Amino acid sequence: MRFKAKKQYGNYREANCPFCGKIATQKNPQGLEVCRLHTKELMEEIRCSCGSWLESRSGKFGPYFHCLKCGNVPYKKGMELKGMINILVDDEKKNLNKQLFTSEKKKETTISTDDVEFFS
Repeated sequence: MRFKAKKQYGNYREANCPFCGKIATQKNPQGLEVCRLHTKELMEEIRCSCGSWLESRSGKFGPYFHCLKCGNVPYKKGMELKGMINILVDDEKKNLNKQLFTSEKKKETTISTDDVEFFS
């Protein structure tokens, strides 16, 4: 008969720096775990998928984000949203440039009460 090894809290999880991906050993002023090179850097604000801002928080089980509309958002999902927002902003810039350089004239149709075809 085998005995199970004693579980030790925190040994299974390895914290990574959100800026460079190295092993996090310290905390910055926001409470996020970062490497020694990024102890004074602050993370930029992130928008949630609903459009409101995410507030970074740190709790018993590690960092997470809080949205006023959606509630608590996992850290991993918040970081994915950060990457998605940058992609969306780039796509919006490209679409705006296309609209500025390609101007198409729209055909305008005026309907009056004398037109029988539209009011039958």
